Amino acid sequence: MFYRLKRISRTAAIGLLAGACTLFGMGAGAHAEGEMKGKKVIFVPISLGISLTEGWVRRMREHAAVQGYSFDARDPAFNTGAMSELLSKAISEKPDVLVVHNPTVQLLARQIKQAEAQGIKVLQMNLQSNQPSTAFVGANWQRIGREIAEDIVKECGAGSGKSGKVAIIPGQLTAADSVIMNEAAFKVFEEHKEIQVVSNQASDWEPEKARQITATVLQQHPDLCAIFGHWDVHTMGAGNAVKDANKADDVLVYATGGGDSVTCKAIEDKILDRVWSYDADGQGRDAATMIDLLLQGAGNAEGKMLTVESPLKIIKAGPDYDPSSCWKM
Repeated sequence: MFYRLKRISRTAAIGLLAGACTLFGMGAGAHAEGEMKGKKVIFVPISLGISLTEGWVRRMREHAAVQGYSFDARDPAFNTGAMSELLSKAISEKPDVLVVHNPTVQLLARQIKQAEAQGIKVLQMNLQSNQPSTAFVGANWQRIGREIAEDIVKECGAGSGKSGKVAIIPGQLTAADSVIMNEAAFKVFEEHKEIQVVSNQASDWEPEKARQITATVLQQHPDLCAIFGHWDVHTMGAGNAVKDANKADDVLVYATGGGDSVTCKAIEDKILDRVWSYDADGQGRDAATMIDLLLQGAGNAEGKMLTVESPLKIIKAGPDYDPSSCWKM
């Protein structure tokens, strides 16, 4: 049961993992706390200081404090060179678990493989590398890409009276979310020839760059129907460009994100229209639970990653909007 865990819901996955721990003699309470006490966990995200990663860190720290293991988060501040250096240093310190947040599918692949070869369990957080590891906690990007594309077809496609023109704004073209979502979205669009992707430019996760890209696209295609941004923070820059051009009623702005209160504020301010949220607060709890289990001896088999898929919620403007859908730090 435990070793065959695949992509299933968060509740089912955590239940299966907990049951597996019982089978392996890894019970809760004092016994589990004793097994984890004194162990070391290091987290290297793309950057700290953003709600997504700070939300994860909060939950991981809570578990570490209760269970008695050390937890250290290190900040490369969106600098990929610094991230590789921080990861190399972390590996040299021989932590029991290394948590990584991959900026691209390839950048950290060699180091993940190196860490695993040295007996360090690697938990990949939300963005996967091409290199598999012991565990992954995060969103199902294929599903998100497909669902957003299907919604765009519904709003901009045949019978809508709209142009069918779409602009895509990835964070980075080689980031796991962008690679997988684009692949899924284009499969949908290929079945609907009236949909035309007029721009697919990366913003490097920067709201201002996303704003500039969008402003240019709107000048070239004033009849643009939708924008698909791959992270809500930088997509807000695109949404602001739409508002500046007085196109808020004409252009739907889609995004993905961790679903914190800033997201809901952007919906309320008509900067974003629809956000597929993977709930960063819930992801943080799932990651912390996974770390607890890995520290107690949980592992994978046959090269398959232990995977907990984040449930999705759609936060959108309109009569069904619910501000309680977002979490607060």
